[in-house]
Amino acid sequence: MSLKISYKISLIASALLLVCTFCAASAAADQTTGPAYEWEKHIATYGNGSDAVSIAVASVWQMPDGTFIAGGKTDYGRAVFGMDSVGNIQWVRNVSGGDVNGTVRFLQSCPDGGVYLFTDGENLIKLSNASADAKELWQYHLPLGVITSIEVLPHGDILMGGDHLQSFLIKLDTDGNELWNRSLGNPAGGGQFRIRSVQTGNDDKYIIAGYVDPIYYETPYRAFAMEINETGGDVWNQQYKTDNVSILFTAIAPIDNGRYAAGAIESQLVPSLDNGGEAEYVPYVVILDKDGKAVSKKAVDGVDLVYNIQKAADGGLYIFGSKDTQPGVTEHIIVKTDSEGYTDWSKNMGDLTVKSIQGTPDNGLLILGTDEKTGESVIIKTEPANPVKPRQSAAKQSPGFGPTAVFAALSVIGGVLAVSGRRKE
Repeated sequence: MSLKISYKISLIASALLLVCTFCAASAAADQTTGPAYEWEKHIATYGNGSDAVSIAVASVWQMPDGTFIAGGKTDYGRAVFGMDSVGNIQWVRNVSGGDVNGTVRFLQSCPDGGVYLFTDGENLIKLSNASADAKELWQYHLPLGVITSIEVLPHGDILMGGDHLQSFLIKLDTDGNELWNRSLGNPAGGGQFRIRSVQTGNDDKYIIAGYVDPIYYETPYRAFAMEINETGGDVWNQQYKTDNVSILFTAIAPIDNGRYAAGAIESQLVPSLDNGGEAEYVPYVVILDKDGKAVSKKAVDGVDLVYNIQKAADGGLYIFGSKDTQPGVTEHIIVKTDSEGYTDWSKNMGDLTVKSIQGTPDNGLLILGTDEKTGESVIIKTEPANPVKPRQSAAKQSPGFGPTAVFAALSVIGGVLAVSGRRKE
């Protein structure tokens, strides 16, 4: 696929945070591939008559009891919504921290029964529980920078990564106190780190991935990944590069045997950029071994760009990407692979602009998006899928690229890719 590019390649994180907002999608959804829907809810309002309020959903999470909690906004500002096990709204609660245009971009349950909310304005709030009368226990505000990824750790601590003048990592305890705060500093080889994904890693460690912006036009972008321990110290850190090719990691997830799977994009920039030249973007799943060495990469079937990658309950991967079918028309695609990156199924989401995907404990998938025709929020829960054994497929495979050691620090969450290009100054 060739994309016209203008004057700057940039990655713009949307909240995470496990979430993405893209160009308008089109084309009818292909319901013949991928799992069937267990239920699908279109959400625009809550209440009846004069008591009805408009609702827009920006985040969703499945609770341990099988119910759901969602975040977004109403006519009165930031809000959370309680839902039953099939997506019916049971209650609405507005939360503090903003004007009527504010929204809750990320939320997730905590092991102690509380719920973490992350709002625009870079505010993290903890609710005492998932109910309409939950108390706001504390609020943490980031004064500078933008959070690009949030991970709730197994014991309830929070790891946040973001970008300012330099990328940074912050770890908070369950009471909102900073345990440590670390800047990534300057990468070996020059440029600036840009974090796009922070996740719980293997063996009680954390994994961070993103890219190095070289600043200078003549130098390609380099992907990076690093594994850190509980106190933020490096276990390993690597950069990944190929001569004259820009490589960016957009997301990362742990897989079996201490390995990791990274969503990657390669771009071969051509000399005629100033004259409206073209660059070809190729999406891959890159497999890293337990020491961060890139051991393989496989092209992702059916997409042009990869935005998010997550481990499925059966050990495989969910990959969220997009494909441009004609100028101004972008289709959102969800691809399910086995544990080695070979495609099991692919689903075109049609008129749904996907914001986030989330694997569920029953090996299903929770999908959040916006219907481009109606503007309504849409939440979809797919039916549970049987575990799929690893198998060979027609997926393309090419040699891995060599890692080079990097002397640096840490990072944060997955996001939205805004691709335009870059001009020589």
